[in-house]
Amino acid sequence: MIGDFLEYRKSDNIHSELIKSVIITENIQDNPDESIKINWQELKSINKDIIAWIRIKNTHIDYPILRSQEPLEYLNRSFNGEYNKNGSIFTINVNPFIDKITTIYGHNMKSGLMFTDISKYMNKDFFREHSVFEIYTESMNYKATVFSVYSIGERTEENNIKSLSFEDEIQYYKSKSVYPVENINGIEKIVKLSTCSYINNKAIPTDQRYFLIAKLEILE
Repeated sequence: MIGDFLEYRKSDNIHSELIKSVIITENIQDNPDESIKINWQELKSINKDIIAWIRIKNTHIDYPILRSQEPLEYLNRSFNGEYNKNGSIFTINVNPFIDKITTIYGHNMKSGLMFTDISKYMNKDFFREHSVFEIYTESMNYKATVFSVYSIGERTEENNIKSLSFEDEIQYYKSKSVYPVENINGIEKIVKLSTCSYINNKAIPTDQRYFLIAKLEILE
């Protein structure tokens, strides 16, 4: 337990220092609704695999996104490449945010770090109050509008969507959501956030996943 606490403190401190060094919008702590600006040169000097930043306002989710060359490369590595059981927020998409579907992974930690707050979307009020978030890249900034959240077995999810067209996959996500969202249409790209779930879990480690699905558009 002491080791876990120290690991959490180390990760939290590193993350806090990163935000101080690369987020250049003034008074961002006093104005949480303000869009951020990022020092990409500084960020890239830390790790060339950092390709984006995800920020869900008024949550703990405020992290760099790494593009992993190997599927498990950043599962237990911090954004600076050092070992850390909190891992990083990462994608294995070859062309993230250009692809029609970009999947982003992160741990569900007892400390509340990484993608833990995705589980809170199962609460209806939280779902409504955090329905829009931002993803920033060096060349483009995006608005993500949430239209689906659910928990399901990882293998079951893979089987459910493997033969679907993009349009049918969108309908699948809408049908799976614990809270129906009827007013989001014209979806050309989506981002899919994934983290561990313990709902209906019968395996160790858990085979259940929370999935948060959002329409991806250029942030104006």
